[in-house]
Amino acid sequence: MLKASEDKTFPGAVVASPASPWGQAVDAGALPGGKPVYFGSYREVFARDLYEAFTGFLTAGDLATARATTRFLLERQQLPDGRLPRNSLLNGRLAPDSGGDQLDETAYPILMAHQSGLGGDTTLWPRVRAAADFLLAHGPAYGVERWEEQPGHSPSTIAAEIAGLVAAGEIADRQGDRARARLYRATADHFARSVKEWTVTTTGPYAPRYFLRLSRGGDPDAAVSYGLGNGGPTEDQRRVVDAGFLELTRLGVLPADDPDVLAGLAVVDRVIRRTTASGPGWYRYGSDTPGTEDGYGDCHEPDPTSCAPSGRPWPTGNTGSGHVWPVLAGERAEQALQTGDQATAASLLAAMRAMSSGTGLVPEQAWENPGLGASPYGSDPATASIGFRDGGPAGSASPLTWAQAQEVRLILSLGSRRPAEQPEAVRERYAAHGLPAASPLTLTSPPAEGGTIADGSVTVKGTAAPGALVDVEAAPVDVGAPARVVSVRAGADGAFTARAPIVFGEVVLTVAATSDGRTGYARRSVVGDITGGTTVLDVTDPEGDDDGPGTYAYPTAADFRPGAFDLRRFQVITDATTVYLRAGLRDLTPTFGNPLGAQLLDVYVQDPAAAERSAQAAFPQRNHRIAEEDAWSQRVEAQGFAAPVWVTADGRGPGGAAVRASEATRTITVALPKASFGTPGPGWRFAVVLTGQDGYTADQARGFAATPEPYRFGVCAEGGGAPLCAADPGTVPKALDVLTPPGVSQADELNPLPGPVTLHAVAVP
Repeated sequence: MLKASEDKTFPGAVVASPASPWGQAVDAGALPGGKPVYFGSYREVFARDLYEAFTGFLTAGDLATARATTRFLLERQQLPDGRLPRNSLLNGRLAPDSGGDQLDETAYPILMAHQSGLGGDTTLWPRVRAAADFLLAHGPAYGVERWEEQPGHSPSTIAAEIAGLVAAGEIADRQGDRARARLYRATADHFARSVKEWTVTTTGPYAPRYFLRLSRGGDPDAAVSYGLGNGGPTEDQRRVVDAGFLELTRLGVLPADDPDVLAGLAVVDRVIRRTTASGPGWYRYGSDTPGTEDGYGDCHEPDPTSCAPSGRPWPTGNTGSGHVWPVLAGERAEQALQTGDQATAASLLAAMRAMSSGTGLVPEQAWENPGLGASPYGSDPATASIGFRDGGPAGSASPLTWAQAQEVRLILSLGSRRPAEQPEAVRERYAAHGLPAASPLTLTSPPAEGGTIADGSVTVKGTAAPGALVDVEAAPVDVGAPARVVSVRAGADGAFTARAPIVFGEVVLTVAATSDGRTGYARRSVVGDITGGTTVLDVTDPEGDDDGPGTYAYPTAADFRPGAFDLRRFQVITDATTVYLRAGLRDLTPTFGNPLGAQLLDVYVQDPAAAERSAQAAFPQRNHRIAEEDAWSQRVEAQGFAAPVWVTADGRGPGGAAVRASEATRTITVALPKASFGTPGPGWRFAVVLTGQDGYTADQARGFAATPEPYRFGVCAEGGGAPLCAADPGTVPKALDVLTPPGVSQADELNPLPGPVTLHAVAVP
């Protein structure tokens, strides 16, 4: 089944399932706006699921396919900044339903490269290094956990990060990069020493100590609540548990008899274990509050007002009732192996098989309730029950590749005291010998988080053990520039000083101290400005023309300060790796708590070498278009309450755009990787539009009224008598200030009365 799930054109592209969950309930022809209402297919490649499939191939001895899966992730799916996306199409391109970072998906390909014997491959090393550097800059908590629903400090995610970084250390050693090897191991050690501090609560209702599903802010004792999603309620984080902490034992970070692991298992069994006719099963997560056991599954609800009819597929409303997952029985069996309980491991394998279909396909979910008949023939498939038996497959997807791989490796592990896929390097560093002792490390400079660095480097000072090797990695977060590493040795008094290179945007400094086999860890973030770039275009704009066609007036609320929409300068700057689009404004005071809270900046770019072009504005509601001779090949949009938009005229969405707004310099800077954007030069054209942002409108642009209102622009000020004042506010161009080429009047260009508003671009000379 695992091998059958591999694409025949792209080696290593093993899909999460050959099935589409609840496919019978989804109208494949419903495409309003050209996009599916619910994409819904598991016939895509998810890095975490592919790792699980990899373990099946690896333990079964199919090294060739195991290596192919590794290469697929690192050579086809990996993004330019090193991370792995949620999922991709079979060719490695980003899937339509991708979104949401998951650090375990970036960690697993590193572990795969190590375990499949690809650590010495010099062509893969830059990709492994980029993934590991991303983990250093973003771990331990960034994005969502393995159930793709909640952010926070997750035991399962952190376990994957630790394993991935230990593997990265092994590979870095093979590649001769000793400094990075020390950085990766020191970070892994810090995560391993801290995971309980971040995820074991001592103030929860179930036991004196136990693991949580996750802690939202790294404090598991805090009274923090979150919504469970899938139609579920809001619950205190200390009441929500899952068995994700078993990844710490499976991957060799903690011993299986760790007291907190054993205590956590007792809580999990009391809260989310259920008995089926096929054997025991576990929900993904839940609390002891009725109705909190996950909502991703076919409806089964005693109260028909909250989930009806019983048996209704999940996509109808994206709400339902969660069911037990056979793969979790396999995870529990691997834990039993490590404690010497072979009988329990064998019985859980039998339960997995009993939950499968008659052909041995292990499903994503199994029905843990009394049997439910199928709806009558002719029932609406969006609400109809397909029929369920106690302990049999539920209606999501069958088979699940992850579950098939879990079954394979469990079969091959029976009789052993450890899972066949457990990485030896991780086990030997942690579970087998206990956590390594910490080495002292204190930073005195930079003194605080978020400091601004004006030049191209920052001084890193502190104290460590006398003679310790101190390595500093400076990893740009906002732009696609590679991380840089500098190394020094602490003096006899333990003091050290290093100069780390800084580029534009946020840069994360990871500092490791290594001495006598012990490691220390520290981290700081700083913000750098553009240094050493080449200015390709530098255009000024008249001050005080932030009135569109000459009549517009700002909203009356005090949030909108004079000059907030007055464009004064626009620059295009390049360096070796990045293109910067920088707009200077008369005022950039933070609005609504955000340094870019009021503005919406659009830049329409024409690369003369690009064949595909468009003259359309970002949205029809903007009420303007771009001149045909200036039609754009790519468009960039920046605001304070959403990620930057970067699209090409042929519909692609290149990744890696970053935005920084500076109140001090009153500039908005968009950084774009040159490898994707191109290198601007003579003949390139830029049309720049500044207006107001409003997240409550379809086009994200603030609307207009005849005269200004607290949160709408006025076509004219009170008492205005210009002809435009009589225009329908819904038809005027949403543009407070634009960049115009020589000889073009902004007032004339933005006047809608003579006809459709057409904007012109300025050209790079």
